[in-house]
Amino acid sequence: YMQNVVYSIVENEDSAFELKEQKIKKVIGVFGGRFQPFHSGHLASYKWLKGKVDDAYITTSDIKQPPRHPMNFAEKVRHMAKMGISKSRIVFETSPYVAKNLLKKYDPETTAVVYVVGKKDAGRLTAGKYFMDYKYAKKRADMVGWKQHGYILTSPQFGSVSGTQVRNLLGNPKIDDSERQKLFKKTFGYFDNGIYNMMTNKFKKLFE
Repeated sequence: YMQNVVYSIVENEDSAFELKEQKIKKVIGVFGGRFQPFHSGHLASYKWLKGKVDDAYITTSDIKQPPRHPMNFAEKVRHMAKMGISKSRIVFETSPYVAKNLLKKYDPETTAVVYVVGKKDAGRLTAGKYFMDYKYAKKRADMVGWKQHGYILTSPQFGSVSGTQVRNLLGNPKIDDSERQKLFKKTFGYFDNGIYNMMTNKFKKLFE
């Protein structure tokens, strides 16, 4: 009898262990930022993230703080959609690095979340009580649900475009308009007159 009890305990422990192994069913990637404005380097980071997770999203806020951050959420979405990102993948968050609205849709036990940051923003999210470095959780079996921890993944640097350069291109009065239109198309991969006017009008205020 004792032997049977021992066996059943061992068997139960095994099945509990198996359950734990399969706990995380989905890994969500979050690329958060102010994106004033979203540019080719951001797009490359987002595409890179998509290859690492099951579902990748962009989170951004509605905070307008002209002149450096003049675009609101709807304007950012219009521009990102033209750059080829599905609107369903762009989620409004009060704080881009706290994906509350997005994660509400996912089971906190079986969904893990990975936040991607660029090299220069890596200090914004530091490993601590909530955030853990993704390099310690490459295997799903090692990951825990988003309620318990979020993981930080540092993106490589793609291209040499910086936000400052892009704001300069959009707003600097020294750039001739036909030249600016060419640069706009080259930088963002599309040209739309309405969005071009909206963005240049906003970023010109930086130079007034």
